[in-house]
Amino acid sequence: MVKFFYPQSLAEALEIKDNQKVIPLAGGTDLMVRYENWSSLPASFPSSVMAVGHLKELQYVKEEDGFLVLGGGVTLNQLLLDERIPRSLALALDEIAAPALRNLATLAGNLQNASPAADSLPPLLVADARVRLVSKDNTRVLPIKDFVTAPGKTCLNENELIESILIPLEYIRQEKDGTLVYRKVGTRKANALSKLSVCFWVLKDQDGIKDLRLSLGAVSAVVVRLKESEEKLKGLKSSELMSAWKNVRPDYEKAIRPIDDQRSTAVYRKRTALKLLDAFIQDASEG
Repeated sequence: MVKFFYPQSLAEALEIKDNQKVIPLAGGTDLMVRYENWSSLPASFPSSVMAVGHLKELQYVKEEDGFLVLGGGVTLNQLLLDERIPRSLALALDEIAAPALRNLATLAGNLQNASPAADSLPPLLVADARVRLVSKDNTRVLPIKDFVTAPGKTCLNENELIESILIPLEYIRQEKDGTLVYRKVGTRKANALSKLSVCFWVLKDQDGIKDLRLSLGAVSAVVVRLKESEEKLKGLKSSELMSAWKNVRPDYEKAIRPIDDQRSTAVYRKRTALKLLDAFIQDASEG
């Protein structure tokens, strides 16, 4: 029998998680679609459900130990109203669904859904963001790039909840001094699942390319970011960038392995992703 739990505190929620198999529900914008049986009956959940979106301990945004920490219960629209979040994330959040859904949906839910097309993941990977997971007896922090392991799969244990997302303040400060591009390719302006998305950021100084980061969504089983390939483009003069890109581009050609689905084709996704990368690098080389 499916039960519904409504804990009064995070501690109570973690106690329930430690003793019951439950699905955490914050806004429910992904879960209600996933488990909808498309009839007059309610959604058919495979196990009991626990509400977490109301928990005060998850409703915060604060600076802590060199990070901007986003509580797991903060909605997307609440984050969009907070000027402290990086612009890359704001651009991505503004592309998710539509305003009504963003009033309910949470960033933690977008992560836990673990879709390769999740709009928030490319900018979070570019920012080297982390996720903090809590259980009754333990807390652990790991890079978001390691959190999502496959489509719909994460390394979240049965007794854990996403407590918060941590974004380095150093990146947030530097992002303002660099050139940022976020592109989502979809079929319409709102309520569109991504055909693909790209987040690109480059920071220059008097010597040339100080930092450069690229991340792509919906082009592989997990979001793509190739740090070793990025290193080959750093420290170059702007005029040297296109030449170096020709040697690095095959790394991305190999990593971009999209599929055919109801939203797009693998051929379109790969061709468009590479053309966008070419254009971003070209612009960076001329700036």
